[in-house]
Amino acid sequence: MRIHPLLSAAAMAVCLAAAARADVTLYYHAGAWDAFDGQDDHGRAFCGIGSHNPADGRTFSVRFLIGSNDVTFIASKPGWKIPDHTDIPVVMQVGLERPWTEQASGGGQSVQWTLDRGSYQSFDAQFRQASSMTLTFPSGNEPAWIISLSGSTAVSNAMGRCVTDMAQRAAAPPPGTGAPGPQSATQPFGASANPQPNAAPAPAQNAPAQPNQAPQPNQPAQPNQPTQPSAPANPSR
Repeated sequence: MRIHPLLSAAAMAVCLAAAARADVTLYYHAGAWDAFDGQDDHGRAFCGIGSHNPADGRTFSVRFLIGSNDVTFIASKPGWKIPDHTDIPVVMQVGLERPWTEQASGGGQSVQWTLDRGSYQSFDAQFRQASSMTLTFPSGNEPAWIISLSGSTAVSNAMGRCVTDMAQRAAAPPPGTGAPGPQSATQPFGASANPQPNAAPAPAQNAPAQPNQAPQPNQPAQPNQPTQPSAPANPSR
């Protein structure tokens, strides 16, 4: 795993929570946010941003897989013990804007949900302008998260540049697959074809040569007892 040596251990936690077991590089920090890129377990490139609360270890991150149509949000906190594939409603409110109510899937210590690219553009416009956002989990006893959006415009710009660069790399042809060089002349008949018998040889002519073919600081949760983002329930299958 490649981690920029100048970035903090808190920033490292953001990156690891956003892309566990992936090859990840943290390359930018602004306010309460960090930007990262890397590859997932299947070798697919992604770009992301995240925020970390050192008081209780909670992280909130956003990740876009190059070539996909969805942006993935991930909320993670040590102490959560969520059965795999548990349906968990999540509400995001950016500033005083209308809340985003999403259906997430939880497992272990994290919850994740997605927005399509069109919806994310609307979210990003709010994200850039507000000073904070609130994340709540209505079905559990986890207190609301207040997430600082200090540095949100700069880090969103960094993520946008990352997506553009990664997309251009993915579209470029692999090395060694440029335009082909000169090719030998082609013929409309097979090599086994026999010439016509008794045909007089054609007089030599100076025929023209054939041309070659071109080819945001959070508020800590109450430390009295562990909290969970969902009430005890049978996980959905």
